Amino acid sequence: MKQFLLIFLLLLSGFTSYGQLESGTLLPGNIRTTDIKGDSVDVFKWLAEGKTVVLDIFATWCGPCWSFHNSGYLKQLHEQYGPQGTDELRIVAIESDGTTAESELYNSALGNWTTGVKYPIVNNHTFSSLLKISFFPTLYIIRPNKRVFEVGSYRGNNEVWQKAMFPKKPIDLLTISGMTSRTFCNNASFDQKPTLLNLGSEDITSLKADFIRNGQVQQVSNAAAIPVFSEIKLPLPNISQFSVTTLFEAIVKEINGNPLPENEQLKFTSTYLRPVVETDAYRILFTTDFYPGEITWELKDNKGKSILKNTYNPGPGQFGSGGEDAHKTFTHDILLEDTDISCLTLSISDTGQDGLTSFNPNVNPVPGVEIQKIDGTVIKPKMDSDYTFTSTRNILTKFILSSNATEVVADKFSIFPNPTSGILNISNSFEDFTDYTIHVTDMMGKQITPTYQNVNFVDITNFNAGIYFINIFTDKGNAAFKFMKQ
Repeated sequence: MKQFLLIFLLLLSGFTSYGQLESGTLLPGNIRTTDIKGDSVDVFKWLAEGKTVVLDIFATWCGPCWSFHNSGYLKQLHEQYGPQGTDELRIVAIESDGTTAESELYNSALGNWTTGVKYPIVNNHTFSSLLKISFFPTLYIIRPNKRVFEVGSYRGNNEVWQKAMFPKKPIDLLTISGMTSRTFCNNASFDQKPTLLNLGSEDITSLKADFIRNGQVQQVSNAAAIPVFSEIKLPLPNISQFSVTTLFEAIVKEINGNPLPENEQLKFTSTYLRPVVETDAYRILFTTDFYPGEITWELKDNKGKSILKNTYNPGPGQFGSGGEDAHKTFTHDILLEDTDISCLTLSISDTGQDGLTSFNPNVNPVPGVEIQKIDGTVIKPKMDSDYTFTSTRNILTKFILSSNATEVVADKFSIFPNPTSGILNISNSFEDFTDYTIHVTDMMGKQITPTYQNVNFVDITNFNAGIYFINIFTDKGNAAFKFMKQ
């Protein structure tokens, strides 16, 4: 089943699908009605009073709606900024499935939607056309000037909420995605475009940035205005087929004709690394975790020929845990005799789908791969339990050694903020509604959350401080990301 049928449940309540209001547009009409308690709701009146308005459009049967509702985020906003707080905000929840009886608000299959809610709840689907509701949940932030922000995938990002509700500066660009470093074997191409979101109070009519390649500066500028609540991909040039280690930098220096102070400039860096290793002999040190039988790795040359393949023995414990091969470093010496070999690829797979994460850092060696020259000189330090499973992670040649090869799944997902003390956001850039599941494990590899499907945030407020791993599974491959709870 596709993602848009799971997270964004299409409305089947007898009205046409419109496609939601676009961020940056103006609210096209008033929402004037009464809530389930008989109290008046008048959005235009609140906006005229200088209030920001949040609309939570949901259906009582919608699982993702219930998940967000239970996060308590809107309750917190109401307490802090509502009539009994700073009085800057009004929140309205609107049940918009026309086939739903009002009684379902109190006794739906998911639970009671009214428990603990002090902001207005409306049971009225007639505003769906005005609001262009095409999926549940839909969350709108509406500033006093009637400008609308469709929260979408940012619903777990508190910084976006705060800046969208209460802009503090005329110009406020928030980085949504930056630039990442890569490694490559023979040739590489650069095509990264940092994504920025305008959360200020003014449109951006011009933006200039320096694009720097190994010290060579090229000025770039946006081709179109960036209205409030709009995103822009920084228009960096594509660089193809380079074969040396290259440092790329991008610095946003001027907005609307005004130079930015250095402490307000947006800066991005990315190193494309092609380290040279003048040796034909290597030593691979592979350190296992608590589940050694789950690991397989294979070294292949650039022609696809297998140079070395290795597995480890499962232990006597549950799921093959423990045993002689657990928490042990194995040494493998390799001599390259074929002068035609230009690139070696070390691929690691883990049938447990959780990576080399099951170890106690106070007792056990950190799992991973270290590559040395035969004399013990470290060429590639050990990776610290950060893998994309069943896919290539390490590249080495007698001329080149690198790690973190570009991976489809790992490149498509990102988590933020990291470290975090509350909400951990999950962003993905798949364009074909790829389904995925996630769960969180601790440093010992123990799963500590349920398995969730197609969620874009996890609430870790109640986690103990420490290191954790979020594990993501798709039919295109899997990925794990390490994060810290503060």
